[in-house]
Amino acid sequence: MNARSPAARDAWALIEVEKRRDRLIRRVCIAAWAVTVGIVLLFAAFSAVQVAQFVGPATRGDLPWAIVFGSAMPFIVALWTLSLLVATLATVGVFLRFRTASLTEIQLRLAALEDILASRPDAATPRGPEVAP
Repeated sequence: MNARSPAARDAWALIEVEKRRDRLIRRVCIAAWAVTVGIVLLFAAFSAVQVAQFVGPATRGDLPWAIVFGSAMPFIVALWTLSLLVATLATVGVFLRFRTASLTEIQLRLAALEDILASRPDAATPRGPEVAP
């Protein structure tokens, strides 16, 4: 593909815009995950303190173990919901990334084909199979 052709320049410009957008999204994602992990760790610490208060009496038999598990359930539910959300979004993200990569590849191939056809005017008219006289 001729790098100086308008079609190639446009295709490469679109690719650069996509790369910049991907970097921005990646930075936002990393910041969001850092905040999320911090909140989950804080919630885990609070839940651990609450569960620890019930473990002593439960081991002595003064308190049923259901209360210990019941006090841990909010953290377990929150962690389960977070992991389900991450799994769903990661799956959608993978499928969208594959589709974007395919569209970019198709765009580059079409630009290359356009350059080839523009540089060889005789290639634009199809010829049948050559027959020897």
